[in-house]
Amino acid sequence: MRSYKKILLLVILTMTLSACGNAAKRKVVIVGSEPLQSAQDNPSNTEEKNAEPSRGDTADQPEELAALSYDATPLEPDVNDDPKQLLGIDTKALEALLGKPSLVRKENPAVIWQYNAESCVLDLVLYDSVTSYVEARDEQVRPMDNRKCLRRLLLSKQ
Repeated sequence: MRSYKKILLLVILTMTLSACGNAAKRKVVIVGSEPLQSAQDNPSNTEEKNAEPSRGDTADQPEELAALSYDATPLEPDVNDDPKQLLGIDTKALEALLGKPSLVRKENPAVIWQYNAESCVLDLVLYDSVTSYVEARDEQVRPMDNRKCLRRLLLSKQ
């Protein structure tokens, strides 16, 4: 019974090692990781390639290529979407940055400038022709992030 266990262990060990050996024989080349060399540039490389077929089954196996990929989606333009930049600036600077407002509403002593962007509305409250408050809302008149709405507005102006 003891010899049966030894034989079984030896068979399992042999199968495991042969599987590792087959994996080590395959060539994996990462495309773009190494410059291609011609046989004339590296004579020792030619000798190695000539010696490979004598190893047995390695010459029969094709080279595996691992392709490197990257995300090629275009990046959005970089814009300063910090709503704090709007606070404390006058009407001329505001028009230079955002253009003419879609709507101007006077509620003494304040004036509200309203800008429409994609899926949002940005309200700027001005006192004495200087921006004092910024508020954004979505299409359903729910409050939303000021930064997101300002970003959409600035990107639509480009």
